[in-house]
Amino acid sequence: MKKDSTLLQDDSSAALTHIEQILYEFQIENVSLFDHDPVLRIQVSDAQFEHALQLRETLVERIKPLGYRFIAIDLDTL
Repeated sequence: MKKDSTLLQDDSSAALTHIEQILYEFQIENVSLFDHDPVLRIQVSDAQFEHALQLRETLVERIKPLGYRFIAIDLDTL
């Protein structure tokens, strides 16, 4: 059975909003999120890149349950 793409978009949008809140909680702001199901790509500023890497394990632990198999931090920063 094919899934309704509207429902998938709504789920994805809700997940991305939740991820933005998680990143904000860890003081990672002004990010760009890209949903490449099953991969989430996070693009951060140069200034926050090291901070995001330091939180790698925690971010993966918090984000994976939202439906992503892989979480990537983009090397091409904002």
